Amino acid sequence: MFVPVVLKGGNEELVGKEELQYLIVTEQLMFFKRSDGWAVLGRDRMRHESASYKGEERRQHKVFAPDC
Repeated sequence: MFVPVVLKGGNEELVGKEELQYLIVTEQLMFFKRSDGWAVLGRDRMRHESASYKGEERRQHKVFAPDC
């Protein structure tokens, strides 16, 4: 599947998901198309920008913990 993007120079391209990830990390693009519309780098939330959880850990349970 290819994703429409607009690079910082204004060029429009279709890229694969690995290339999209590379362009996001290296900040070489301005916009990319999501299913719900255009995402803008620096404005819209990106997948890798999730905030760390600061609450109590609830995913581990004594039943599933290795014996120490």
